[in-house]
Amino acid sequence: MRLLLATNHLGLGGSESYLFTVAEQMQRLGHEVVLFAAERGGGVAVAHERGLPLCERDELPEGVDAALVQDAAVSYEVAQRRPEVPQLFVAHSESFDLQAPPQLGEAVRAVVALNDRVAARMRSFAAEREVVRLRQPIDTERFTPRAPLPARPRRALLLSNAPHADRLGMIEAACAAAGLELVRVGGREGQTTDPREALHGAEIVIGYGRSVLEAMACGRAAYVYDWNGGDGWVTAASYPRIEADGFAGRSGEITIDGERMAADLRGYSPAMGPVNHDLVLGRHRANQHAQELLELLAGMAPAAAAPTAAPLDEMARLVRLEWRARLDVHTLARENALLHDQLMKAEVKLGEAQEAAEAEAKKGEQLARAYEATLSWRLTAPVRALGSLIRRLRRR
Repeated sequence: MRLLLATNHLGLGGSESYLFTVAEQMQRLGHEVVLFAAERGGGVAVAHERGLPLCERDELPEGVDAALVQDAAVSYEVAQRRPEVPQLFVAHSESFDLQAPPQLGEAVRAVVALNDRVAARMRSFAAEREVVRLRQPIDTERFTPRAPLPARPRRALLLSNAPHADRLGMIEAACAAAGLELVRVGGREGQTTDPREALHGAEIVIGYGRSVLEAMACGRAAYVYDWNGGDGWVTAASYPRIEADGFAGRSGEITIDGERMAADLRGYSPAMGPVNHDLVLGRHRANQHAQELLELLAGMAPAAAAPTAAPLDEMARLVRLEWRARLDVHTLARENALLHDQLMKAEVKLGEAQEAAEAEAKKGEQLARAYEATLSWRLTAPVRALGSLIRRLRRR
């Protein structure tokens, strides 16, 4: 088959990582894939590095058998420009409306959800479509263990693009209490096109979503916690619950505070490495996921006729504008949080400086009083009085 894999923005996030993983697996099975992105970011370099063809903005390919799309804006655009192409929609979020399937048009034939939480959301939409529940795929040939975990951990890696300042502070304090060095990748610390070196450089990985699964595939101990909350350690017992929630820390079954996190981190075990690797290898292999996608795509026959006329290009533009506005709001919120954090630190430093100045002043007053109480101060009082009288007489 000739397949179009489309996304609105090709950056370095989880949904882009998913797209690259799926594209490579489909190529290995002999299918022709072409990537399409309305907006381009750091993911372009990754596509070129992995030999994945990326068509230009105004060159949507013809002769495509089916399309895999990941957001409403690009779905509308593909439907407008290639109305005969059936679409398989992969939903990555239940809270981010821009990544929800379009409610207008008939191009989307089925929706893939990668966890139970998103699947439930997809089934609640007014436009009824088949919802297929699959697991998040990981390239288990790219992400592999290099060495067994040691008996005692030395370093924890926070792999996240969006840690909030208060949560980051809690993670730092918990790691310090557990005797761990904390390193960070993502967000303000800089994104990476390949996290494997960072993953192998730590015994414990803290994060959510695909970052947790990639850590597990590398045989690392994985702790689910980020800006939405946490679910703690991934173990053979906790895996079903955490996987159903998408490794997002939103199951609501536990609430993690600083003491709980520090105690959890001290409960690390080197046995977590092989258990995590086996969980991913048995349930999240990318090659198996690609086969399941191809079966769905092959079953979607081309449209017998063009869908009902609708201003799909305008809908795509409006959704994309909302996408940009949401990104701007998110950026402004992060900048505001950073400025607030800097202001709080400046206020703390100012307070410390004021306290130091007051302490010095108090110390000076105490020294003055101590000196005034000495015998020499009392004996020289007449001399100081005479000097004061002479100065007044001179001013006259």
